[in-house]
Amino acid sequence: MEAIKILDKAFTPYQNHKQEIEALFLEIEKLQEYEKNKPNNEITFAMWQVLSNKEKNLLAGFFKRWESKEVLSPLFIDESKKQILSALDLLIQYEINKDKESKEQLLELINLNS
Repeated sequence: MEAIKILDKAFTPYQNHKQEIEALFLEIEKLQEYEKNKPNNEITFAMWQVLSNKEKNLLAGFFKRWESKEVLSPLFIDESKKQILSALDLLIQYEINKDKESKEQLLELINLNS
């Protein structure tokens, strides 16, 4: 995912990557709109809302912190990437399987971040 490639650049100044970050969030907005309008898709849509919420500690929150700090430490980047990748993996597993286990895991993550 393009987001992960951008996360890896957070040890450099945010302003150097502002355009690609804005482009990423435009794509995420489009994806959210698509997911919102799919039938029986409330859970996936809710997860994208969590990922794109700047007040949460996932994707958008990472970019908000990067913008405010200007650069981030490699340790912070690595730990954040693990959390974000885990969340994205849960979302992908849910979309692929639509089974009870992946649904429960995704709902738990959504509830923890609500």
